[in-house]
Amino acid sequence: MLRPKIGLDWDDVTAPFNSIAIVMANEKYNLDPPLTLEEIDSWENRGRAGVIKEFYGEEELYRRQQVPERNKKAIRRLMEIADVYFITAAYPEFMGIRAMQIMEAFPEFPPENIILGNAKNLVQFDIILDDAIHNVLESPANYPVLMRKPWNRKMTGLLSVNNLTEFVSLVKQIIHASQSKTLKLAGPSVLALVGPSGSGKGDITKKLCESEHFVSPKTYCTKKSDKHHFLTEEEFEQQHFFERTMYAGVKYGTKKEDIEAVLSNGRYAVMPLDMCGAIAMKRHFPTAIIYVAKDKESLIRDILMEDFDLEEKTLRILSIDAEKRNREICDFVADNRDGMGAAKILELL
Repeated sequence: MLRPKIGLDWDDVTAPFNSIAIVMANEKYNLDPPLTLEEIDSWENRGRAGVIKEFYGEEELYRRQQVPERNKKAIRRLMEIADVYFITAAYPEFMGIRAMQIMEAFPEFPPENIILGNAKNLVQFDIILDDAIHNVLESPANYPVLMRKPWNRKMTGLLSVNNLTEFVSLVKQIIHASQSKTLKLAGPSVLALVGPSGSGKGDITKKLCESEHFVSPKTYCTKKSDKHHFLTEEEFEQQHFFERTMYAGVKYGTKKEDIEAVLSNGRYAVMPLDMCGAIAMKRHFPTAIIYVAKDKESLIRDILMEDFDLEEKTLRILSIDAEKRNREICDFVADNRDGMGAAKILELL
């Protein structure tokens, strides 16, 4: 894939949308306490958040949209390495405003690459980025990517990013993986283990760390677990994490100094991560992204045996097929069907 074709959503991916509707709702109704973006916990906008839907049909909302400078820079970086399209749904009466916004924010953008309409699943792209779960799941793109927002926080397994800067890094990784594969691991480095829930990433980490050459650095999360250092939501937000992610509604974070301490001692840092976290690691440290593979039946069985609630088990099972796409963009694959994934990683050294 020398130059991928990328489809970008506009609302809440390129330019703010729901956050503007929230401001308008607070202004009109003087809500107490003020409505916040975090209260939109589903695509249906249930509860107090439902009030913002009345502003979706108001012209003022569309006119207030402005593209943040950091997003403009990220999209221009994308345009250097890919053919970028904006594919965005809007009410017919606001399509002209939307097109003008795009051209004003990106005067150099090809007008023919602006696609206005609802049938996003009918357009073929190599990579798409959207905040709506249904658009990501239904996309025929080779790599559908979810922009994490409060209304999709419980979704697991999909390729996902927190912002457009992370998306640029993900696209670069996809391009790199499609052109070359590394045959050997270099040390000291980060071994980022990715793969579906139940594939055995935790077991492999434990087995590798039986040797003094491997260390699993401390990680932090907002759910009590014997695998991570627990922080409350408030404590988590006060930390200086260089990499943070969310999985099934739980926040995870990593501190740069914890990784540096391992590598400076000439050891491998072994870390089970999602793809977003693995690519974040690669931006800062020598990193090999290793996909841990296992057959689907075993994955489902292991998930059902875990101490998860029914909703989380369901989400993890639903994400298995989507997460298998990550295999193609990893540096290595460790087949763990026979429980020998750790030994196969050692063979790469």
